[in-house]
Amino acid sequence: MVRADGARGTLAGICVVDADDVVRSVLVAQVRALDPRATSYESVTEYADAADPDEPSVVVFGPSARPTDTIAAVEKLGAFRPGFGAVMVVEGLSATLLQNALRAGVDDVVTTAAEDDELLDAVSRAFGRVDARRPVLPRKPAAEVRRQGRVVTVFCAKGGAGKSVLATNVAAALAKRVDGPVVLVDADMQFGDVALMLQLEPAHTVLEAVEAGELLDSSLLESLLLQDGASGLKVLAAPTESRAADGIGRADLVRILQLLRQQYAYVVVDTSASFADVTLAALQESDEILVLASLDVMSLKSAKVGLQTMRILDIDSSKVRFVLNRANTRVGLSEADAERTLRLKVDTALPSELVVAESVNRGVPAVLGAPRSRFARNIDALADRLVSAAGASRSQDG
Repeated sequence: MVRADGARGTLAGICVVDADDVVRSVLVAQVRALDPRATSYESVTEYADAADPDEPSVVVFGPSARPTDTIAAVEKLGAFRPGFGAVMVVEGLSATLLQNALRAGVDDVVTTAAEDDELLDAVSRAFGRVDARRPVLPRKPAAEVRRQGRVVTVFCAKGGAGKSVLATNVAAALAKRVDGPVVLVDADMQFGDVALMLQLEPAHTVLEAVEAGELLDSSLLESLLLQDGASGLKVLAAPTESRAADGIGRADLVRILQLLRQQYAYVVVDTSASFADVTLAALQESDEILVLASLDVMSLKSAKVGLQTMRILDIDSSKVRFVLNRANTRVGLSEADAERTLRLKVDTALPSELVVAESVNRGVPAVLGAPRSRFARNIDALADRLVSAAGASRSQDG
């Protein structure tokens, strides 16, 4: 927060970090000319634990720590705090040190021999940069903010059945029906290809959200989302390296979904074809579960095992909708056969059409690229039912 007060202006949210009590006291006395309530911490860890990540702040790092350690700390903090600015105070300044500091995200570097005004001017400039780079989130009506968004999870216990195609199309169809963007989360941590399917370059992934730990908040999570221009979807991409999945657990995905619920009317989750911990987390957090299967014995068997597992986990069966993919394929099995096998009525039957493969190759969901196709019309009908169910649920909740 910046409050105008005088020529330079009074800034709120300045901190000093230095392990030396005397140095810390001197720096705090200096910066209180800008922020009378300036605080101080002995270490970066103490600052990270205590400071509110949602509030803009500029941290003055004292000269007691090695410059390389300070630069590394700034780089880490800056990755997870969009409202964070940094000024380094050093004993001696070289061109190499300045270059490395600026590359890591340090806003300015001043020496201990500098005049007080030089430090204050550096902090003021850093605040200006903080305001410029903080993401601006769309304001929503108070009633909408209080209302929790709905989580729709797409699950299929067999790979290659069209799960990601279903997830991207359902998300795009929902985005056409609600105010504001819908977010699509790729929770297939090893082999997720939602970003590829939408032809997005994953500059950020879910791994960064997980690595943020307790620093993760709605603002940071928003900054990690990709934007799909064709559909308007926001996308949280899967890790680009499959081995990263080992460090992502159930609690991590639960935290992410709970934060996204606060910002979006719908959170669509694409899962892996196995009952990994993150998949179980998505299923248990869901308001709606789309179980996908095709007209082949192995696919139906896998779906049956998946439904049995959900019952063991006490997942409410009323959340489950059976989506039959490639329903018009002539393979000796019928829609009725699928229903008898799973003891579940087909909610949506999706035909096999060339436009689906073409839409994947173009990176545009079929509901947008081929809206008159039977596939797209059936997806739209499914989205309508999801929206109607959400309205009925909210009416029951009062």
